[in-house]
Amino acid sequence: MFDKVLILRRGEAATRVARTCRRLGVESIVVAPKGAPASRHVEAADRSIEVDFDEAKPIPAEQLPAILEQAGADAAHLGYQGQPEIFELASAAEKADIAVVGTDLDVLGALTDPATLRGAAERAHVRTVHDAEALSRPREIGVLVAADSHGETTAIAECDRSLSTSEHTLIHETPSPELLFRSDGEAFRMALFESARRLAAELRYAGLLEVKFHIDPSGLAWVSDVKIGLPRHHTLIEMVTSVDLVALQLQIASGEPIPDELEAVEPSGHALDASILALDQQDAVVSSFSVTPAPQGGVRATSSATVGLPLPADDRPLIAKLTTYAPVRHRALLS
Repeated sequence: MFDKVLILRRGEAATRVARTCRRLGVESIVVAPKGAPASRHVEAADRSIEVDFDEAKPIPAEQLPAILEQAGADAAHLGYQGQPEIFELASAAEKADIAVVGTDLDVLGALTDPATLRGAAERAHVRTVHDAEALSRPREIGVLVAADSHGETTAIAECDRSLSTSEHTLIHETPSPELLFRSDGEAFRMALFESARRLAAELRYAGLLEVKFHIDPSGLAWVSDVKIGLPRHHTLIEMVTSVDLVALQLQIASGEPIPDELEAVEPSGHALDASILALDQQDAVVSSFSVTPAPQGGVRATSSATVGLPLPADDRPLIAKLTTYAPVRHRALLS
């Protein structure tokens, strides 16, 4: 396991990673604008490095080498999957010769090339949306897979993400209601898991990756995309599996194999995750913000909003996430 982890994101992702680092006895280091009031991710970490940059913008790429040298960390965590600056962050970390948690430049490059993804899918005997006619109103289901450097892969859980706008998924749900209400739902889930595992093995990535499927009206599944790294909707998957996904990332990135107990994990219960977004005035300072204490343990609210500061650039337009859990779906919906 690593001794020091530099978290190259701000906002909710950094707070989440720092929390696991503290539990594991790993020192966490974050980056903060010089002279700015302490934000939530700074308060969550063991140490912060102050850098002269605009807090409303991402960490400047040209300052990354100096930040990495000052941190003296043996690993850099890149936060959530799909962040726009991921290439710059990963390149700087690799040049500094420290372990990168959350991505791999070679795999990331391959995933940006549709032909490469199609080739990997063909070798894994998995259909892709590129092979299909235009799909009409498909459901979207993502399967989270853990893969290690020893060639082992494990499918952890699926997540339904069908309620969305053109840019953002508004509701994540696990298990998928599509599979709950199908007569062959469990068999279909196992088929999705196996397809996701085969594709993950072909990509030769060590870490967490999410294989996204489109389910057409006839019930066929087509791979639409693959994202590597910690999913933003990690909370609901952790609720139904009791698996600390950040700890799993750190274990795999440090060269450890996937724990044997992960293969035996059986998701239990039902969870939903709602994203609360700021649609206007994203640069405005947060004037007030509060989270009402949950009436029961099955409700969790997370946010990086800090009164007196703009929303962190890494989180926008996300203000908060509300996650509910219950043994059955209708109780999770009513929470």
